[in-house]
Amino acid sequence: MAARIRASTKNSRSAAEQIAREMRTSVEEVQRLYEEELEDLAQEARVTQYLSVLASRRVKERLRRH
Repeated sequence: MAARIRASTKNSRSAAEQIAREMRTSVEEVQRLYEEELEDLAQEARVTQYLSVLASRRVKERLRRH
């Protein structure tokens, strides 16, 4: 399972860039938030296939609140 999570983090840069464009914020901030959310979700995940989607959604929610 850890290998799958690591594979997801390889795509985190492109996900962060896309979210940053959409939310009009810095890629660095989005990258940091994305990695936090991905790590948080991965701790208790039984199914890891959709972690990147869930992490992206949570990052957008956090950015909208601020």
